[in-house]
Amino acid sequence: MSPGRILIVDDDAFFRNLYAEILESDGYNVVKAASGKEAVTYLNSHEVDLVITDLIMPEIDGQEVLERTKQHNALTDVIVITGHGTIESAIAALKSGAFDYLRKPVNNDELLLTVRRCIEQKRIMEENQGLKRSLKLLEVSRTISSCLERDKLYEHTLDAVIQEITCQAGLSLFRDKNTDFESLNLKAVRHMGNEKGEMICALFNKWLKSHEGAEEAILPYDVKELAGKDQGFLSHFKSFLVVPVKIQGTVSGFLIVFSKIGKEHYNRDDIENATFIAEQSSLSFENVEKYVSAQEMAYVDSLTDLYNTRFLEIALEREVKRSSRSTIPFSVLFMDLDYFKKVNDVHGHLVGSKLLIEVGELLIECVREIDTVVRYGGDEFTIILVDTDHEIAQKVANRIRMNIEKKPFLQNEGLSLHVTASIGIATYPRHASDKKELLDMADKAMYCGKNKSRNTVYLAPLVSREE
Repeated sequence: MSPGRILIVDDDAFFRNLYAEILESDGYNVVKAASGKEAVTYLNSHEVDLVITDLIMPEIDGQEVLERTKQHNALTDVIVITGHGTIESAIAALKSGAFDYLRKPVNNDELLLTVRRCIEQKRIMEENQGLKRSLKLLEVSRTISSCLERDKLYEHTLDAVIQEITCQAGLSLFRDKNTDFESLNLKAVRHMGNEKGEMICALFNKWLKSHEGAEEAILPYDVKELAGKDQGFLSHFKSFLVVPVKIQGTVSGFLIVFSKIGKEHYNRDDIENATFIAEQSSLSFENVEKYVSAQEMAYVDSLTDLYNTRFLEIALEREVKRSSRSTIPFSVLFMDLDYFKKVNDVHGHLVGSKLLIEVGELLIECVREIDTVVRYGGDEFTIILVDTDHEIAQKVANRIRMNIEKKPFLQNEGLSLHVTASIGIATYPRHASDKKELLDMADKAMYCGKNKSRNTVYLAPLVSREE
């Protein structure tokens, strides 16, 4: 067996050249990439036996290099190198299919030993084709099952089929949630471009109406059935294989690959491999749905269905970063219902809870879809107004205050309760330099208004930041 070809990926020239010297002195063929982007570009047109990548890199990091490598060829091994303090990332890489990880600074003997072990395992596998096929399917399965992002999963499943089936191009078509089955949309495409992928999507939607069997089994078809006499850009393909993917027992999409061979040339292994991938894809899409649902539950207030304080932390962090980049301010409203305790004392906590639900619904109606409404706790609410300065925030806050004041709440319960609210406003970066200070300033502004008159809007004062 010839010496392995190894791709070294590190944005630090010192380490990149050091690893290359160590491995070249042991007879390996080494290629170097100074960034994750450069590595991915190389992998798209070259085969390597092993990738050694640093984890922490700008733009495309080592985790993404690992994922892209496995998408291109599940049997290409990856060793990740991590600096101090990133061991959790290294463990995540192992779960995604990395062969091993090393800690910086890398010991010469440790690097050579790990690489030799990796190349030797690859040699043994090459000598046993049955083992190679099984391990490749295992790697494909691991890549698919470890993905918890729906958009990435569309690509991973398509790449898996393309790796396992003799073909030249493919696409992933799925319906969006809450639409009828006929509306399949292009989710991923390989080796033909998005424009052609959209054209095939339209053809396949029409074709599917007259091919009920396509939903039940993995079957090959003649391209002429799809494109008709005028095959156009599909003329250099002879057949296409249709792989239905079920989510919770219902066919929700298809993986379709095109080949230059006739449909009679798809063998038993092709169908078995496609079946395995379809089954793994189904499980993974179901896991994604559960994961997204669990995430949403973790960030949603159980009473009002508004976001909770966990999500508030994330949203504030996101908006501070976005505002810092764009230099466009955003504002936070901190709102408290006046004398809400009296509602609970007079009418009971059940009525109080129903009132909070209606207040939450009113707040949603008063802001834009891009804004975030949070139940902070009890009868307190927080609203993040995106791309909004303090002057516009005051207008929005006054609109909310007036709508609350004039609305008779709980009419469906036979009541007509009236409440008022006090609202504090703080704007980033006018009033604060970080998310904690911003929220604190809005909170203090609300209490200032509450202490003065209630049923009011109060803007946080400017604070001198000079030492």
